[in-house]
Amino acid sequence: MSEFRRWCTVHAPVPTGGHLAGLIESHDDSTGVAAVAAGLPAAYTKSGSLADIAERLGKDAVAEFLRNKLPTSASARSGDIGEILATAYLHEEQGWVVGPSRLSERDHQEWAMRGDDALGAKLSSDGKARVVKAEAKSRARLYNDTVVEAREGLSRNGELPSAQSLAQFAERLLSTPDSDVGIAVLELQLAGVRPADVDHLMFLFTGNDPGKHVTADLVAYQGPVSQLTITLRVRGHQQFIRQAYEKVTAGGP
Repeated sequence: MSEFRRWCTVHAPVPTGGHLAGLIESHDDSTGVAAVAAGLPAAYTKSGSLADIAERLGKDAVAEFLRNKLPTSASARSGDIGEILATAYLHEEQGWVVGPSRLSERDHQEWAMRGDDALGAKLSSDGKARVVKAEAKSRARLYNDTVVEAREGLSRNGELPSAQSLAQFAERLLSTPDSDVGIAVLELQLAGVRPADVDHLMFLFTGNDPGKHVTADLVAYQGPVSQLTITLRVRGHQQFIRQAYEKVTAGGP
């Protein structure tokens, strides 16, 4: 996915307002661009499709196919990459099962998707699923209004994943080696998801330091769900995004 530790300093999350907040800082943007670009095709395509296209139609056809799948506007790219990086963080740094990307199912490359930005699941020792609901924000400069917007997203549906998002997430897992996790998620949904079954991740991808806003948000939060806020700081935020997508659409990472 994103291999954060190759190009970032990953600071351990620290207690903040009874919850946790962590910082990831890029120290090698060029390596980060390459790592993220390498994972972009898989985020937008079904498993095995690129290999089939390459075998039947050649590498140039793969590049053209990806140009028709990846967003071209700066705002759409920024939103997508925030979601992709949040999903990568859940898997790589927290060990959640995240399954295939939901972006592969989008109707149009420039349209924002509805539902929860990212979901993950883990199984307890008794086989019961626990789920994480993530809200991702990507801004060159990120301030309190964006943190408030992210909090509103996490608070929707009584702080739980939306029923449709959770069902779609479980269904995507059924066609993977983690199908047992998908079944456990469906069992949890049928039994009724409660706040005690859920964790929250607020993932902020930005070029500045929104730490004071993160702290204020976590101190103010009075809900029943455990909270983790992660800030990924890349000072050349917009250039980073542009270069990652251009590396793919120019012919592949």
